[in-house]
Amino acid sequence: MRIFYSFLALAVFILSVAGPYKAFINYQPLIDDPFVYIDKGDSMEKVLTKVAPISLINKTLFKLFIFIESIETFQVGEYKINNKNLNDLFISFNKGDTFTHKFTVTEGSNIYELQENINMSSFDNDCSFLNCINTNYPFKEGILLAETYFYKKNALASSILQKSHNSLDNRLSRIWLKKPTENPLKNKFEALVLASIIEKEAGNNKEKSLIASVFLKRMNLGMRLQADPTIIYGLLPNFNGDIKKSDILNRKNLYNTYMIKGLPPTPISNTSISSIEAAILSTPGDFLFFVADSPRSHYFSKTYEEHLMMIKKLGLDK
Repeated sequence: MRIFYSFLALAVFILSVAGPYKAFINYQPLIDDPFVYIDKGDSMEKVLTKVAPISLINKTLFKLFIFIESIETFQVGEYKINNKNLNDLFISFNKGDTFTHKFTVTEGSNIYELQENINMSSFDNDCSFLNCINTNYPFKEGILLAETYFYKKNALASSILQKSHNSLDNRLSRIWLKKPTENPLKNKFEALVLASIIEKEAGNNKEKSLIASVFLKRMNLGMRLQADPTIIYGLLPNFNGDIKKSDILNRKNLYNTYMIKGLPPTPISNTSISSIEAAILSTPGDFLFFVADSPRSHYFSKTYEEHLMMIKKLGLDK
């Protein structure tokens, strides 16, 4: 009889706890921040306070949960709540299923835009304007591979940025080995500078080789490149969106390819592999001029007269 009453008491206890326990593990945290961060040294009970109301019953049910699930530790890191209940969250904390952030080096972005994006990221920013990069390149602009990278909260920015630069250098070096002899570029640094101009000029990937052929022919003939994006870059970070006649005639702007001969001193943006391939694998072509005939394309001309006719036809001479 004593055993019967013991089992009965146990059954009553289990039934009395089952409801609150089920409600506890199915509770979904309602907090403003969609993320929760477990710091080094946080006790499991402190973690509980970050995701659930604090009460004696919740602490008791939490201890019961970790006992049933044989959970001994929670791992440091950032976790996305994402409408998860406490059961799923505690399992994630135990396994270390931390949230993965994405950082994209955008094609055509410059070092000022890059710095702003780093500042807005979840990186531990130890790399101001790419000064952390270990490189043999004679410049810091445009030395990252335009791709998306993945990292955890508070990862050092330098680790991702160095990886990006190394990837760019490896890809660029392999493409450089395929350069035609007719291509006048002297080294891969010049190739990266030209690729950045192509990146900013091209309306689509298909015309990148044509644009490259125009600039390469101009280089062969000793003509100025006359690329508007280079003027704009030389006016950064204070460019107001309008190229004035005085900007075109400004000889002090080292990036003004209407005034300087050859390539500017550095790239003007981060570039895609397709632009790098266009710069290195193309050769001087038949065209000497091009003008935008739509937001996504250009019209190419062999003579200046033809170029002027197209400008007039497009109404750009007014």
